[in-house]
Amino acid sequence: MTSWLNLAAIALGGAGGSLCRYGVTLLAAALPGGSTMLGTTLANVIGCGLLGALSSLAPADSESIGRLMLALRVGFLGSLTTFSTFAAESSMLAGEGRWGASGAYVLANLGLGYLTLILAGSLVRGWIQT
Repeated sequence: MTSWLNLAAIALGGAGGSLCRYGVTLLAAALPGGSTMLGTTLANVIGCGLLGALSSLAPADSESIGRLMLALRVGFLGSLTTFSTFAAESSMLAGEGRWGASGAYVLANLGLGYLTLILAGSLVRGWIQT
């Protein structure tokens, strides 16, 4: 049974993640040549890196995941990253006939996110072992 403390931790983490997501989007859009799509990509890549690092610190099974990890992984990172916005933006590019841009956007989000997750996890595991 899920405790109300777990739900509160997830909610607090989610509030922080959504505020950071909004800030990343504003900063990315304010950059010369920046856009909200850049903000989406940055939020997703940052979130993947943080999840890779956190996953190296604690296993994902519900038995060993602590309240802090629930707040960080489910709440904060769940709110920071955004698959639905990524899907909508890629679909918008394709709908405008910008197939190359849509494909590059999909590859950038998925490829950079995956590579960042693996790299961050490897770095943290390396630091822990030394």
